[in-house]
Parts: sequence; structure tokens; C-alpha cells
Amino acid sequence: MSISYKKADQPITVKWSASHLLNNLAIFRPSEPRQSKMFGISHKSGFAMATVSQDGTKQIQGQVICRAMSNNNTPAPENDARYIAHIVQAAYVNLAVRNLLVLACTKSIQIYEPDGTTLLHIHMIDKTPPSRTESSIYSRGIAGVGPNLLCVGNIPQKGSNIFLRETTPAHQHGISGLVSNDTLLISSDTTGAILIWNNRTLLQTNAIEPMDDSGITSLSLWKNCIAASYANGMIRFFDAESGQVAGTIAAHSRCINAIDCNEEGLVASVSDDCYVRIWQLSGDAENLQISHECNHHIENSQLVGVKFLHMSRSDIAVSIYDSTEIIVLRV
Repeated sequence: MSISYKKADQPITVKWSASHLLNNLAIFRPSEPRQSKMFGISHKSGFAMATVSQDGTKQIQGQVICRAMSNNNTPAPENDARYIAHIVQAAYVNLAVRNLLVLACTKSIQIYEPDGTTLLHIHMIDKTPPSRTESSIYSRGIAGVGPNLLCVGNIPQKGSNIFLRETTPAHQHGISGLVSNDTLLISSDTTGAILIWNNRTLLQTNAIEPMDDSGITSLSLWKNCIAASYANGMIRFFDAESGQVAGTIAAHSRCINAIDCNEEGLVASVSDDCYVRIWQLSGDAENLQISHECNHHIENSQLVGVKFLHMSRSDIAVSIYDSTEIIVLRV
């Protein structure tokens, strides 16, 4: 194992503690080196964020509360439990035309400017979608597609005129994740099925059937390789073109809550077992080589989110259930 992490002297602190949600850590990686990074976690109906200066010495806290909307798409009283939306997943999305903060909630999809100050669009979820096999109503899975699409939302360069472009029938069960690159959009569901889409035409090109009874908890992409983590502690890698299994890791002893890949082929995974683990990928999906690079234990902590700070480096940030701290681990 060639990577050894040390905890940064100053953690990132947000106002609210992290809920026990899959992929409960969002990072805004600015395109300009001198811009500040933004970190955020979800807590019930709120998103707590911290804007951190380049040198890490200054932090500014902020919060976003999900808007409560009634059945006729008008604002509802914030204290009316019938209309309160809880966040299921939050993500910063960097598109070519603009950057967004997207909150996927139990009753709606809410889109904000990255700093959370301006609500750009609310899309209420259809309560009676066709061919639905699960009774709960929620949104989950966030990915930018091409220069101006957020899944099926048309994202203009400025203003709040965001609108629904298309709804595509896909999974028969609840979607658990979305991830994309320049050519592909990958979706997964709670049964372990994976669908592969052309992100220009939004047409399905391949499907991967569930491997066992365990659902997929997180997705990531490296080159032509799909990385999928499972509730049973496994990580599987698939060839995005053929759909064939390229590699398998018995990664954790408990549910994996998040994974992330960087451009150098490093894969970070976190779990309820208190461990951060790092894996190195080399080759490609047809001849994939996997090596175990690091075990890092965070005592008495259920880890619910992990992200690389830079896509070309190995430094990471980790979020912890019921904690207001986001831990930064540096090599």
C-alpha cells in the first residue's frame, strides 16, 4: 500500500450534521485555480455548505432550505408537514454553460445557483408515473450531460428559465445513481441493474443485469470503465461498451455509502465499517489491473461521503454521519 493519509489540521465545519444518506458529500471544484471551493452535506430538508479559501484558512458557512410546495405548484407553509421535502441527494454540477447546485428531494427537484442564494427552478415529481413498482416518491441521481443538459433538463446560460425537456422511461425500480462523461450516461437502480445511454441521443445502448440481491449504492466512471459499489460491500467494474465484468473487489465489511474516481485511476470508497479505502486502476476495461493502495480508519464513524479534492491528485474529503465536520485527508 503506497498511499498514506494524514488528517488536515483544520477540518471543514458546516452548520448542520450529515444525515445517513448515500453519497452525502458535494464538492464544487472551480475551473479557476484561485476560486474558492465549496463543500456541502445534506441534513433532512437542508443543505449545509462551507466556502473555503484556496489556502484553507478562511471558511464561510451557508445553508439552503428546500422550498415547500403545494400540490398546485404554489409555495406552501414551511411548517406544514404535508409539503416538507427532504433531500435524498445533493450535487454541484459543472456544465459548459454554467454551474449549478441540484437538490434531489422526496417531492421535487430543486435547482439553485452554486452558492445557494438564488432558486432557479423547481420541478415537482409526478405522483403517478407509468410502470412504477415502488410506492415512495423521490428523486435521486444527478449528472450533467453534454454542455447544457442536467439529465433531462435544459439548462440555459443564465436566468431562471430552466424547463423540462424530456422524460425517458428507464428503470422499473428506484434509481440509485447517475454518472456521465463526454459520451456516456450511466444509471443504476436499487435492484443492481445498470443501463448505459448515449448522452447525445439519450438512447439506451446496453444493459447490465443485477449480479446478486444487493442494490447499487454509488457509481463512478474512469475511462471506459464503470465502477459500481453495493450494499453488501462489493465494488464491481464493468466494460462500458460490452457490459461485461472487468473486475471485482470485496472492498468493505458493511454497506458502501460512496465511491469516487479521479483521472489518475484512483478509486476511493467509504463505508459504515469506519474505513476509507483507496484502489489504483490501470490498463483499461478489457485488461483491468486493480491494486489496493490504502486503508484509513476513522474511529467510531459511519462514513457517508467521499470526494477527491482535485481530479488529478489523491487528496480527499470525507463526510461522517451525525457530524458537522468534513474531514480533509492529504498525502
